[in-house]
Amino acid sequence: MSDIPHLPLSPLDYHVLVALAEEDLYGYAIMKAIEKESGGALTPEIGSLYRVLARLQDQGLLTEADAPEDAPDTQRGRPRRYYRSTPLALKVLRAETERVGRVVDRARSLLVGEGRP
Repeated sequence: MSDIPHLPLSPLDYHVLVALAEEDLYGYAIMKAIEKESGGALTPEIGSLYRVLARLQDQGLLTEADAPEDAPDTQRGRPRRYYRSTPLALKVLRAETERVGRVVDRARSLLVGEGRP
């Protein structure tokens, strides 16, 4: 895993990559997907989310995408910017999911035995 950059991911970065692994989305749709996927535990402010999106783009994890044919062109007079995960983002997401899975598996094994005696 040491050959994978960007790890570990912050919870918000992780949820952004999960949201974009399935389809291209614009900022507000990403925010709503994160809120839904996290059960409301993460409710990013739209300004914070756009800073994260810009940083993930700078890191090569996201790119801008064309809007789907059936999507409205604008929101409040401004064109919507759609985002797409890159192949690197999917590699990072896979590695982070495996890393977190190992931690969760370890915690479960400790809880079955109730941890320390």
